[in-house]
Amino acid sequence: MVFLCAMGAGSMARAEPKEPAKDAPKDKGVAGGLVIDKHEDSILVRVDGEDEPTKYLLGPGADKHMQEVLKSIFSVDRVQIKYKLEGDARRVVSIEKLAGKANGVVRGEVLKVYNNFWVAVKPKDGPVEGFALNGPAEKVKAAADVLKALKPGDVVVIHYSTDFERHRILTIEVAPTPAK
Repeated sequence: MVFLCAMGAGSMARAEPKEPAKDAPKDKGVAGGLVIDKHEDSILVRVDGEDEPTKYLLGPGADKHMQEVLKSIFSVDRVQIKYKLEGDARRVVSIEKLAGKANGVVRGEVLKVYNNFWVAVKPKDGPVEGFALNGPAEKVKAAADVLKALKPGDVVVIHYSTDFERHRILTIEVAPTPAK
């Protein structure tokens, strides 16, 4: 029983991206952030602390382990990427999906809604997180309607659970703006 509890507690911990060493080579780097989109040859990540997504190249040279990891990474996931520079391009050397809390409540500022399916939210404390609808829009109409109406800067409260892919919205509401 203690073992199972310890295992569950471990999976609930948030893994934060590691900072590169101050003496790290300038042609290599480490970045953590939120996956915006994934293609066969690249992955678009909103790196923590940056406003615009950054493109990271995939492809030739990816070992079997990295190919398997990439199969389990979806838009809305948080990742840590190790990369090397090739001119101005960043080529992924390794990528790791960062575990988040299995379920909970988050309150934060809306950064952007993507495809009326998921929203990037910046909590007061902590990194940007992504939350997706919990099924087709027709089946989760109330949450889908809220997502469609959101604007950057809105403050939302989201109750969520996490499945094998991503954080799923159970309920979402726009928080009332405080009176001035």
